[in-house]
Amino acid sequence: MPSSTGPRTRGFVLPTTLLVTTLLTVMLTAAFILVSAEYRTTDNSLAASRALSLAQAGLQSYFAQDRNLTGSTTYDSVRYAYSTGYADVVAQRLHPAAGLALALWVARSSGYDTVRVQPGQTNGKRVVAQLAQLNPGTIPARASLVAPNGVQMSASGSNPISGKDYGGCSPKADTAGLTVPVGGYGGSSGSQPAGNPGLEQIGTATTVIDSTRIDWASLLAGNFTPDYLSSGATFSTALTGFPTGLHTGDVTITTTSGRGLLVVTGDVTLASGMRWDGIIIAGGRITATSSSFRVYGMIISGLNLSLGQNVLFNQVRRGGGRDIRWASCNAGPTVTALSALVPVRNGWVDTWTTY
Repeated sequence: MPSSTGPRTRGFVLPTTLLVTTLLTVMLTAAFILVSAEYRTTDNSLAASRALSLAQAGLQSYFAQDRNLTGSTTYDSVRYAYSTGYADVVAQRLHPAAGLALALWVARSSGYDTVRVQPGQTNGKRVVAQLAQLNPGTIPARASLVAPNGVQMSASGSNPISGKDYGGCSPKADTAGLTVPVGGYGGSSGSQPAGNPGLEQIGTATTVIDSTRIDWASLLAGNFTPDYLSSGATFSTALTGFPTGLHTGDVTITTTSGRGLLVVTGDVTLASGMRWDGIIIAGGRITATSSSFRVYGMIISGLNLSLGQNVLFNQVRRGGGRDIRWASCNAGPTVTALSALVPVRNGWVDTWTTY
């Protein structure tokens, strides 16, 4: 008969329960840590990707913007804001222009992601860079009117064409009044153009076109990116600054506040009362016979001759109230607006600051 006073057996349910609970707690904690780490890794990767996109967007915005860089500029910076962050772009000149070699620049864009992140995490940042060359847009100041298609003057009175510098530029730099091919100036019985010299006759129409250094065929093929495009029979827009424009077809300029560079593929008529401060380049002829007109800068006409097209003589009327006059104060900023940084092929660099 078993004794009622023997040793009592301890239960195992409670220790087992505690052990299982501890294991489950450890496993659940590890799972939470693993999920959190995975989330942070994914979030960091997404932030880095957004920062890269912002940096690249800043770089592209910079090259698409007219920054008015000149040969003497060595540094430039700008910030671009976007919906998910911003980009700080810094451009620095590495080597100045030398001979035929263009100035070498590097544009560095730092993209910053500002989308809200988990506590303890930093926002994404990425830096990219692009090597570029500064292409200084140039148009030689040959004359106040360069006409490979020639000029036919009419009426009497003062000659409106002058290469004497107009305005408050200092120092003043006079140029020729009119450049045409040999035998390309008609109606010479009246007053002559003024300038240094007043009338310049050189070679043939091809010689005059070559002196402008404008690749007209290439420009019309799309190798010119203007600030605005226009078309229609008249141009009446008031402008500020010195923008660049491309007008398709023939046009009558009626604006009294024209500025910058206007490239016209066809003929140009200067309406009565019009004024243009800058440069007008026309593929066709110039008709300047109204009672009053003002162009302070430079006109180049007849470039469609380089395409084998027939272009009639320019028609210019003498008399008071009419001016086609060289103005370096207007032509200078207009030409400066043509300068631009051109990215170097295969010159894109990631994480530039680590080099």
